[in-house]
Amino acid sequence: MISTKTLPFDIAIPAESFRGALVYPVLDVDRSSGAHRGRLYCSWMDKTSAGTTDIYLSYSDDKGAHWSPRKTVADQLSILVDRFNHWMSIDPVTGDVNVSFYDTRNDTTGSRYMTDTYLAKSTNGGATFSSPNTRVSTVSSNEHDCGGTFPCAGINYGNQQGDYEGLVSFGGASYPIWIDSRRQLDPISGCRTNLGMEEVFTAKVK
Repeated sequence: MISTKTLPFDIAIPAESFRGALVYPVLDVDRSSGAHRGRLYCSWMDKTSAGTTDIYLSYSDDKGAHWSPRKTVADQLSILVDRFNHWMSIDPVTGDVNVSFYDTRNDTTGSRYMTDTYLAKSTNGGATFSSPNTRVSTVSSNEHDCGGTFPCAGINYGNQQGDYEGLVSFGGASYPIWIDSRRQLDPISGCRTNLGMEEVFTAKVK
């Protein structure tokens, strides 16, 4: 067993109230020639004592027989924040541990509706993670409503932000993949309907 957890399969957090934020493990191994070559990493989401969600990580140096105590990868803030639908990639060149995730820290209303994509990096085998985390998205996204209108026809509540995010790291650069609705009311956004809903984005992070 890697770790105990509080959540079952999913949880309806404010930003993901219809689809639900999913609990799933992401596993990767250090293939670099560095000090932690062969280390196996596992990351997952779970509920915090404050009732929010956060991303945790543990690692094993004996092929999964024993695991380190879990630790958080994201900045621990004094406000209520949800982190969810993450992904992880171990850089095969540097051995850096990179984790991307949705984060509601920039919602100044306290409603935890607005999300951004963030990246946390560890350069010491998962012992500590970069702080502050790197904000990847340049605009916050609201999958909950359209400018305060709820319900909103411009959002497919059955989907919201899905769990098939992605992250690739190589040679010191990471490329997270995420979706957001920054152009949800823009009909020229290239979406397949007359409503500008979600689009797919990526960015290079070093």
